[in-house]
Amino acid sequence: MPTRTRTPRIVRAGGAGLALALLTTLPACSAFSKSDVDYAKPYPTQADRDEVLDVQVFRDGTKIKMTNATARDFGPSTLWVNQRFSRPIDGFAPGETVTLSLYEFRDQYQDKFRAGGFFATLDPDPVVLVELQPADEATLYGFVVVGNEMN
Repeated sequence: MPTRTRTPRIVRAGGAGLALALLTTLPACSAFSKSDVDYAKPYPTQADRDEVLDVQVFRDGTKIKMTNATARDFGPSTLWVNQRFSRPIDGFAPGETVTLSLYEFRDQYQDKFRAGGFFATLDPDPVVLVELQPADEATLYGFVVVGNEMN
């Protein structure tokens, strides 16, 4: 009669324990995979607030789309979302429509805007306030947030 070798219970339990440990640490890896950007900075609380411009901002899932309906041409600027998250833009011409990923917006601590999406584990942040600060000015210009669809 052939002899059968049996795997000890401790080995089977150890394999299951290892698999469980790997699965529970995977979500934590995202905290360590933070990519730093050079444009993260604190919100300019002392900046002048000028006016709300005729620039409409629409949220579409994890992106925002803006259309400059003014006659003003903006050069290099910083775009601010919710008085916390920023991202530089090269410029914003009259009549131009720009689409930006909300994942690219960072706060002064390098934290990303919680944009949501399919694999998101937390509820997405709403886009409530969008402002533009030209690089050569200490002024913030408000934009009109029209839609906040978080598909």
